Amino acid sequence: MRNVESEVQRNYDDFTYVPNLIFKSIGYDFLATSKPTWQEFLLRIYWILGFASQLYMFYYLILRTIEWDTLAGNPTIIMRFGIVYFFVLNADVKLIIFMYHRRRLRKLNEKMRSIYPSEDAERRAYRLNEFYWPRSARYGVYYYYFVFFFVMASPILQSVGMYLYERSTSHGEIKFAYISTYPIERIKTMTPLWYVFSQGVDIVFSLFIMNASLGTDIWMMCIAGQLSLHFDHLGRQLQGYSPSRRNGPKDCEFLASIVRKHQLLYILHKELNDIFGMLLAYNIFSTAITLCCIAFYTLLQGITREGIGFSLFFISISAQFYMVCYYGQLLIDMSEHVAVAAYTQNWYNGSSTYQKHLLLIMQRAQRPAELSAKGVIIISRETFTSMMNITYRFFTVIRRVLLVETRSSN
Repeated sequence: MRNVESEVQRNYDDFTYVPNLIFKSIGYDFLATSKPTWQEFLLRIYWILGFASQLYMFYYLILRTIEWDTLAGNPTIIMRFGIVYFFVLNADVKLIIFMYHRRRLRKLNEKMRSIYPSEDAERRAYRLNEFYWPRSARYGVYYYYFVFFFVMASPILQSVGMYLYERSTSHGEIKFAYISTYPIERIKTMTPLWYVFSQGVDIVFSLFIMNASLGTDIWMMCIAGQLSLHFDHLGRQLQGYSPSRRNGPKDCEFLASIVRKHQLLYILHKELNDIFGMLLAYNIFSTAITLCCIAFYTLLQGITREGIGFSLFFISISAQFYMVCYYGQLLIDMSEHVAVAAYTQNWYNGSSTYQKHLLLIMQRAQRPAELSAKGVIIISRETFTSMMNITYRFFTVIRRVLLVETRSSN
């Protein structure tokens, strides 16, 4: 068991470092941290390159879609295009909503910073390290980037491997395959230099949309985690307090401080939902469609490079959504802990005024703080389970349809 007393407790910047770093990786310093001029210049250049790569890829994506001859009659290519469309739209819509609310989020972030414990003894009482990014979240992020590097590197490695194999076995003319990450024809006559340019654009484009999608979720999880640790500390404060009829005024003063903090947390929680509610609603919708498309495409591909890559991609999208649901559940559990703490303390030893005020806290805490998709869907582990059930049902239906078509064609 860890010794909380001997641990150096995390400061607030430790919690915000990861989400801000992810946004920095697409050229946007959300917290506007101090940096040399040359770093500021490089960030702006990369931000512009990210948007330019999006425009470039979107142009050819729409162009090839308009040229329906390249898609008609080929369900594999249609589904491949659909996955790209939905994933890019998911990232772009989330980024647009995030940028629209960026000032409100900065203010909310400063409010969370202002109530963060400053003294070392207070930080130990909060047990801050227990709420630092959990191992499951950290491993989820690591796996997310592992999938990115696998998907981006595998077509290059396959092209090189095929070239070396043909060179060692064939005596005729050998051509480099120039396999691309995305099934979008952009360059009619491919050369080594054009291939390097094409893959470079693919990498910048993919990194931009993946970090935009992940970064918005990580910021939401960061604020939800901060609210959770405050609810947890509030509950432990309440549970550990022993009221007495002889100390009526002191007890009521303590309870008043708890009520003020509890009300403040609910105000901050409402602001969090106002900022991210629409984003959560769209995230649920787009994630469900993307997972179903990936499941269908993986089934069509079978055990191939793309099939394996999209299987890994399916797991990374699921893990990202699970992280969001994990923090939604954590917020529910910690806010409910306040009501449980109020009930289990020695409230019967307090004065009648103390008991009445405590009853108000219990009634308010009966409605837990929740991450809500505009009041329609509550984000929790149950939401994740429902999402996986929908995807599995879709997968089984499509699999049966494909089996029936295969048997009828034979």
